[in-house]
Amino acid sequence: METPRKPLRNLHLEVNTPLQVPASPLMKTLGYGTGVNVYFLERSPKPSGQIRSPWAIKRVSQRTRRTNGENSKIFNDRIRKEAEILRKLKHPNIVGFRAIAKKDNDEVDSLALECCSTSLGSILEERLEEDAGPLPAKDIRKMLTDISSALNYLHTEAMLLHGDLKSHNILVKGEFEICKLCDFGVSLPLNKEGKIDFKENPELRYVGTELWCAPEIIEDEEVIDSKADIFSLGLIIYETIALIPPHSQRLDDTEKDEDEENSLEQSDLEPLDATMPYGTRPPLPQAFELHEDYNVIMELFYLCTNEDPKHRPCAKIIYDSLTIKS
Repeated sequence: METPRKPLRNLHLEVNTPLQVPASPLMKTLGYGTGVNVYFLERSPKPSGQIRSPWAIKRVSQRTRRTNGENSKIFNDRIRKEAEILRKLKHPNIVGFRAIAKKDNDEVDSLALECCSTSLGSILEERLEEDAGPLPAKDIRKMLTDISSALNYLHTEAMLLHGDLKSHNILVKGEFEICKLCDFGVSLPLNKEGKIDFKENPELRYVGTELWCAPEIIEDEEVIDSKADIFSLGLIIYETIALIPPHSQRLDDTEKDEDEENSLEQSDLEPLDATMPYGTRPPLPQAFELHEDYNVIMELFYLCTNEDPKHRPCAKIIYDSLTIKS
């Protein structure tokens, strides 16, 4: 166990409210991902006694900092990029930016975000452990309604491709009162046609997580559009039914270790495993039947995971299909 460090000092804070970020070992861990950890920060009341909402603090994990300085810089650059993106985004289904703090003589930044109860990925993992079966249809519909609304805003107003859609990047408040999209560190700008031309923009690179990638990403096509996010959304629908990540049934059945930062996720700094069926529609689990409440959800699963991007619906069509009144 590491010795707790003293609270950070001399922070350059890009927000009006003062922020003291304790050392990582002194904070409760909310979650973790490739190269980063997310911590819970309980803020002290205002001088007037008014209670302030907690924040989620995102920073490069201690393990990454300790073992790989080059990767630590890469992940920290993504945190800075995420802060730049989030401060410009205003949508109820996108996690709120709160602050970014920088410490003197330290490459690691602390990104403060709106704090939600949990992630969709964590909910699905718990259901799998409890053998609870697919997520209730009403919860899937709520998640899809909220996230398709966020994606429509991203793709048509903010002109951004999220680039790393998966269940752990969808945050949930309460009992699916609201769902919010998070983790914009590898997002990419869309041109006025809603596309990314990698040949014209060689400095751009799609990172994402291979298990959730669309076929055009796996095939390394020179031009992609917002439909790459839609394919990933279809694979999230798969997760809500199967309760496991797409294609993970082909991975070795090994235990996850928090220090490994999600062993089910292939590191985006490693080459693709050519034996894995990335970029395909995974077969749904057999030996169970879904109630008719799932009919629209399953239709969207098949539409979103069409191999040809032109045959996938845009985010607005998904949203409209879920909110239209009969």
